[in-house]
Amino acid sequence: MTLDELKLYTVRVKDGSGCLFQPILNENNYTYVLTAKHLFEGIRQDEDGNDFLYATQNGTEILIVRQANIDGQWQEQIIPFVLTRDQTYFPHKEADAVILKINHLLPEFDKVVSIDIPQKITGYYLNGFPNQFNGQPGEEYTTYGIRELEASGNYSHNAQLTNNALNKIQIEGMSGGGILAIQDDHISIIGIQSRVKHPNWANGKICFVPMRYFSEIVNYDEYSTLLTKLHPPYVGKFDFLRDYAFALEVDFIDENKIEATRVHLRNKALDIIQSDVTPIGIKELFKVRLLIDEAEAQWLDTRNIWLGWLEFLTILNIVKEENITLQQLDEIFNNIRLKYTHVEDCTTLFQDHLSKSDFIGLKLGGTVIINSKNAPRKPFRVPVGGMINNIKIPQDKRGFRTDLGIDPFQSFSFIHLDYFKTECILNKLAEYENLSEDELLTKLKQEYYELFN
Repeated sequence: MTLDELKLYTVRVKDGSGCLFQPILNENNYTYVLTAKHLFEGIRQDEDGNDFLYATQNGTEILIVRQANIDGQWQEQIIPFVLTRDQTYFPHKEADAVILKINHLLPEFDKVVSIDIPQKITGYYLNGFPNQFNGQPGEEYTTYGIRELEASGNYSHNAQLTNNALNKIQIEGMSGGGILAIQDDHISIIGIQSRVKHPNWANGKICFVPMRYFSEIVNYDEYSTLLTKLHPPYVGKFDFLRDYAFALEVDFIDENKIEATRVHLRNKALDIIQSDVTPIGIKELFKVRLLIDEAEAQWLDTRNIWLGWLEFLTILNIVKEENITLQQLDEIFNNIRLKYTHVEDCTTLFQDHLSKSDFIGLKLGGTVIINSKNAPRKPFRVPVGGMINNIKIPQDKRGFRTDLGIDPFQSFSFIHLDYFKTECILNKLAEYENLSEDELLTKLKQEYYELFN
């Protein structure tokens, strides 16, 4: 992904900016524009210094403009919007935050992921349309790098831009712009710009509204049936991940051998997609226990973790020959636990993070399945008691988070999720090439059953 991706998600809203966000879809699909409330209502001062309230009236047409790249040329496209409170306009009661609900945009506008402010902030930019930029389409937009976070304020957080010389005149018009960072396959948003820190000079200091206040808007009782949560569509249901599951990548020469197996497994994944088990249901049930390292909570809404869950549940479905309910999943979690990590090299987990992970409730002899951002060069399987041979440094047992008396390295087996695909399928292509779907599932049931036992 490139900085141009950020431009696609940034819109001009009145005399400010905003960020497109695609929430969980329901029967009435729509898209959000996250922006600053003061663009529409608040308190100003008259010429005599007296405060007065201002508010945009219901029924007012608001100019929202996005930039689209069509055949290599940037063009402006107007997004129709009429401000109607409690229908299209949803403000926070205190913070400088508002959600505008617009007609659903095309499916590709689903790459923004809302996260809490991370401990380390690198690669983040303020995005928007400064008023001083009046050029051709594509030239009015800009990004300002963020160097560091500073102290929090009331309903806001302070940040220092990389350029210390930027003052109010260079930043005006960016109110409502997203604080965004490009990740591997998505864009992270931690907040919306509200104002400069000083009304006359800024020195590159801004205040932004963290994403938790936009989540509070969605959670207001009066909006509970009008807005959906700030998660990407694939967190709402597995259907959006079906075409990515069981990619089973092979060399071109072997593509004909694997295609039927890929189709059969994706057909089997339909059982999960059509069940009542959803990513958001799993997330609300297990929360950060889904992670090896709870400090990686910012990755809970990313595609990798839920693609892994779709494949994992499909594997369980094959073994058990039944659809897994959310209640059954809670019980299964005490015997088989899928955990995700976003580290570049998951083999380093054996030296540190695994010993500190939450295994409370996992029974003696349980299985830990590891899903990771990058699959190891050779997916691993470590039987019960075998982990101790992979660890060359002493482990501080005071950090273990298990049921009383359980040592995770001697009591659990560990297996990488890719092992189910590499060892059970890709390394045995010839055995699967001409199998029917029923024959394939029968063979895989035997293969997977042996791994779990």
